[in-house]
Amino acid sequence: MSHKKLALFIALSLLSIVSGAVFGLIDLFGFIDGRHALSLTLLIVSVLLIYLITIVVFILNFAERKRTWPFFAVAALLFSTTFFLMSLTFQLTIASGMIFLAFLYYAYVNSAHRSHLFIAFSPKEIFFPIIKTSFVYLMVILALLAYTQSRQLISQHSLVSPVMVKIISRPMVLTLNKQINSQLQSELGSQLPSQMSAGEKDRLIRSVLKQSVEAMAQNEEGRIYGFKPEEIPIENAIVYDSGEIDLTPVIDGMLPQIAIRLNDEIQRYAVFAPFVVAFIVILVIQPFIYPIELIEALLTLVIFKVILRSGFIKLTKETKEVDVIQF
Repeated sequence: MSHKKLALFIALSLLSIVSGAVFGLIDLFGFIDGRHALSLTLLIVSVLLIYLITIVVFILNFAERKRTWPFFAVAALLFSTTFFLMSLTFQLTIASGMIFLAFLYYAYVNSAHRSHLFIAFSPKEIFFPIIKTSFVYLMVILALLAYTQSRQLISQHSLVSPVMVKIISRPMVLTLNKQINSQLQSELGSQLPSQMSAGEKDRLIRSVLKQSVEAMAQNEEGRIYGFKPEEIPIENAIVYDSGEIDLTPVIDGMLPQIAIRLNDEIQRYAVFAPFVVAFIVILVIQPFIYPIELIEALLTLVIFKVILRSGFIKLTKETKEVDVIQF
């Protein structure tokens, strides 16, 4: 085995070990609701590792091909070992290890195929489609993580946290504030003279707001989105001197109860919910892949220029016979 190929094998081994540890530590729901600031860093590192592994496998195509496949199996085993040590989930480890091995196989075979399609060596044309599809394997592993982690959280009635509810409900609260303020202005416009004191204005607005909540609950169930009027801390609403109100503290005070209600509802669909969660996670993460692809195109050109100038790989010319159809 040549020294260069040994160096590539060592690099692939180290990258596989680190990748397994990083993927095993990723907490997708911690990333979403802010429980772990480390999750974003781990997600970025995982993308970088997949990128570097693809480059190493790509270069391996131009080295000696003997004993390459067994080494990919070893690399997948190293990935699975550190993944299991970090995640402690056996079934997820087996699935992720197989996906990682399939990723190595894809990158190796297709880079060899694409390298023979072009007369001139062009990393952008040869390597870019490979790395683009390599990110698909990354998304599959993240989907498996989302499925497994959500399944565990659902069993613990903790898939939806108060912080997650706050993040999701923020746009709705802004819209609700606008609607309530518009409604109060139309109802109280003539009852709020400029000479009215701030205290009187505050009491009047709160009284009308309380009546509005009670009116909304006048239905067959006597509830507003599943909550009784007395369960809504409407007294937490902020009333400004201008007469406008802010319901954000009201919603914040209900976050734990809302999270409990949502988790109870999700529990009814515990069989299907993890699949839905995995799909949603992929939809959320997918848009962030496109900027990475743009950066990758420039970074790949720089990396291969450095590798070529260092002499680690060289470009040579050769003559090939091709089939030509004639009449």
